[in-house]
Amino acid sequence: MNQDKPREIRLALDAIPLGGKAEGKAGDNAVLFVRDADGVRAFQAKCPHLGAPLAKGEICGGRLYCPWHKAAFAVADGSLEEPPALEGLTRYPVRIEGGEAVATLTPEPAPARQARTPIATVLVVGTGAAAVACVTTLRRDGFSGTITMVGREDHPPYDRTKLSKQFLAKPTPAEKTLLEPDFAAAHRVERIEAEAIRIDPAACSVTLADGRLLSGDALLIATGSRAVVPDFDGRDLEGVMTLRSLDDAVRLSAAAERATRVVVIGAGFIGLEAAAFLTKRGLSVTVLAREETPFAKRFGEAVGAALKRYHAGNGVTFVTGEVARIAGTGSVEAVETADGARLPADLVLIGAGAAPETGIVAGAEPDETGGLPVGADLKLADKVWVAGDIAAFPERISGVTARIEHWRLAQQHGTHVARAILGATDAFAGTPFFWSNQGDKRLDYGGYAPDFERIILQGDPAALDFIAYYIRENRAVAACSIGRNPAFTAFLHLLGEGRVPSPEAIESGADLPALV
Repeated sequence: MNQDKPREIRLALDAIPLGGKAEGKAGDNAVLFVRDADGVRAFQAKCPHLGAPLAKGEICGGRLYCPWHKAAFAVADGSLEEPPALEGLTRYPVRIEGGEAVATLTPEPAPARQARTPIATVLVVGTGAAAVACVTTLRRDGFSGTITMVGREDHPPYDRTKLSKQFLAKPTPAEKTLLEPDFAAAHRVERIEAEAIRIDPAACSVTLADGRLLSGDALLIATGSRAVVPDFDGRDLEGVMTLRSLDDAVRLSAAAERATRVVVIGAGFIGLEAAAFLTKRGLSVTVLAREETPFAKRFGEAVGAALKRYHAGNGVTFVTGEVARIAGTGSVEAVETADGARLPADLVLIGAGAAPETGIVAGAEPDETGGLPVGADLKLADKVWVAGDIAAFPERISGVTARIEHWRLAQQHGTHVARAILGATDAFAGTPFFWSNQGDKRLDYGGYAPDFERIILQGDPAALDFIAYYIRENRAVAACSIGRNPAFTAFLHLLGEGRVPSPEAIESGADLPALV
């Protein structure tokens, strides 16, 4: 190839299905060709979130979904439609020569945007998923005003979802979790590392522990959650840990270097993810939980039992019981259960859930879940929004008020708030979705069904190859899946559009991908 000419990637048109996609390569370079009635377009081949190959994703309607974490991009121009990606796809010029599509590897410039809003200053309390998505969306959509972000952690914003997964499988630099090397500079943010002790929604202001008072024209409260530590005798011993923050993960990983036996208290997502990856590291891991079958209440007995067998087959020991005390002199030696068992340990991870950080919000009364009730606009007061773990909001699909601790939903909340700050008036309508790496298996869950009435199960849970649909009031309002990406992605898309088939149609074998 002549080095003086722009680099190109060619692919036969016949290799790009109409209404579909195909990856083209030239040396180390690759692009994703997408073809529909409007022609052929070319985009970057990997998802900007974590680099998933988009050729293995799904096209549903006018969206291209990442195969791993369901970031969604507009097929028309590559623009971002749903996180966890926080930017759209790079687009490349395409021309047709004979029977080939030819992409020139000189990116098309992104369209410049300029937002018009009377709001000049935005104050964000929190540095997690909702806060980052709000800031990123504001800048991407052309907001040029001042953004101040307040948080007590001394790290730049990071991806919390990584902390209980591969990060623990081997010693890993903390920098591997950062979203950007210098988030504040990249997005022109005034970053204040401080403890907020009072948030006054009426005044759109925040008081810091050092006495400073900050205010803005608009305020996002995204304080997140803290790890719950039950009042176990011995919980303050050395070697007893939680896993919520990057600092927690760094301490846990360092302690794992010296440990041989770990007891994980709790069989939730954090607990089982950590158990799986600490086992990969060569540690002996015991999970102590009250319930016989993990996830049975959320996913059903069949799915929960299959996940338990999978982890047990990889070396995790399960014990059913309750903690009586954590024993040791100075440092942990064992966890003792209420029925008299003694589980030796030189490291204990407490995975007892999280509690929303709402106590500093003046004049706001949490509901029974600990969240702050808001309407479909996520507003707590005029020009004040709540997002993420602390928001108790009307979940559109199930029709119930929900407080959902999902990373991607927090990003969706933050994106909604940014657009509201810029003048949008629509209600929040994002579809909940989360993923969990259960060892080498990725579990996907979409929708919201805490009180489902029955399950339609297709596939083989024992082989971890299935999709389960959760039925509430004779509607499929959620699904859980391992290994059924086309059906699951189609369900997630149809759920967002309000077009999920009836339970009867699903039971009869409805082809969901054909309906998108």
